[in-house]
Amino acid sequence: MREKVRKTITQFHMFPPGAKLIVGLSGGADSVALLHLLHRWQEEAHWQITAVHIHHGLRGKEADEDARFAEKFCASLGIPCVVKRYDVAKEAKLRRLGEEETGRILRYAAFREAAGGEGRIAVAHHRKDQAETVLMRLCRGTGLTGLTGMSPVRGDICRPLLFCDREEIEQYCRENHLTWREDATNQQEKYTRNKLRLRVLPLLEEINPKAVTHIAETAALLAEDEDFLEQQAEAFFAQGKLPSAGEEIHLSREKLNALHPAMRRRVLRKAMGNFLKTDVSQVQIQALEELLQKETGKSRDFPEDIRAENRYEALVFSRKKKKQAEGFCYALPMEGEILIPEGGIAVAVSFDEKFVGCSAETCTNVFDYDKIKHKLFCRTRKAGDFIPLQNGRKKIKDLFIDEKIPRDWREAYPLITMGEEVLWAPGLRASAAAGVDEQTVRRIWIRIRRV
Repeated sequence: MREKVRKTITQFHMFPPGAKLIVGLSGGADSVALLHLLHRWQEEAHWQITAVHIHHGLRGKEADEDARFAEKFCASLGIPCVVKRYDVAKEAKLRRLGEEETGRILRYAAFREAAGGEGRIAVAHHRKDQAETVLMRLCRGTGLTGLTGMSPVRGDICRPLLFCDREEIEQYCRENHLTWREDATNQQEKYTRNKLRLRVLPLLEEINPKAVTHIAETAALLAEDEDFLEQQAEAFFAQGKLPSAGEEIHLSREKLNALHPAMRRRVLRKAMGNFLKTDVSQVQIQALEELLQKETGKSRDFPEDIRAENRYEALVFSRKKKKQAEGFCYALPMEGEILIPEGGIAVAVSFDEKFVGCSAETCTNVFDYDKIKHKLFCRTRKAGDFIPLQNGRKKIKDLFIDEKIPRDWREAYPLITMGEEVLWAPGLRASAAAGVDEQTVRRIWIRIRRV
């Protein structure tokens, strides 16, 4: 078993030399064997090992004895031992979760607190734990990712015993004269994992004595498939991205619809994963696939203020604005620059082209001053706004639609107006009524820049 564990640590680059290791020590055979093994290699690897024992407050004196056992065992190895005490039953009620799930959350919180953001966390999950995990996920419904079970390494969590059998772990303990504690709650079937361990796995082993081994091996094979498919999804995600503004993600609807459904779901999951802190559910992916087939302008809201919206050729992922942009209206000086905080812009007007200048960060246009009959304003749109063109005029509403301006941008889009008539929709169109021609005597330049 020693060589199997050493190979796992090396293969998955679990603990670099000199690393800070936090070892979860329950007092059971698995965690006792893990801590003992890591201690044997501590000197040559220069690891800084600390054991953390969690007292869940559920088993009275028996739990107290487990804590004393953990402290005594660590003292015999010369390893620091931290005992964290929780009232899991109380916490479970407050969180409205089961005791099993609450205990898991508190354990890993304690491990990460001890690791301090830099350390690695070693836990003692083995092959039978892996088989139980796969079966649990099958029972509640899962995809390929769920069927891969627990990863040898996930972030700062490492599982050096994942490819070891429970029997060889206990044999290691006996060979090294190590004692361990048996948790009486492991025999209580009120916990889901215990039901699988005590009732389901024995039945499967009657069908095939190597059922646990085969389930764990299947999970490992599927993990390789999953890794390859994720690499492909990353490539398709990059290929399908369109230019976007701010923190939005724009994906080509055409390219998404051309993908195989299995790959499309993965790409959509990646896009959502850029915004969601929690795992993306299958229900959410189905909602996105349905949205893809609808017309432009349709949207779907998700938890954490996430919105997906069809914008012409793109499926756009964004975080919903907490507050609708406010309208604004500012009179423009004939010489000088004015700040418009609601629009995040500054507008400069001048008879001197050098004053306004041009750059990649600005949008500038020139007009015939003698054709401007009213005072200039910078404002947001009003109902009925139009802009004069060579062959008539066009409503600003229709202009925004034709130019594919996102709906939530339209209410804050800055327009330059002369009186009630739109002179310029920056970046889109300028009025034909005030354009420069051969008869122009006086020119006026208007520049908009982001601030």
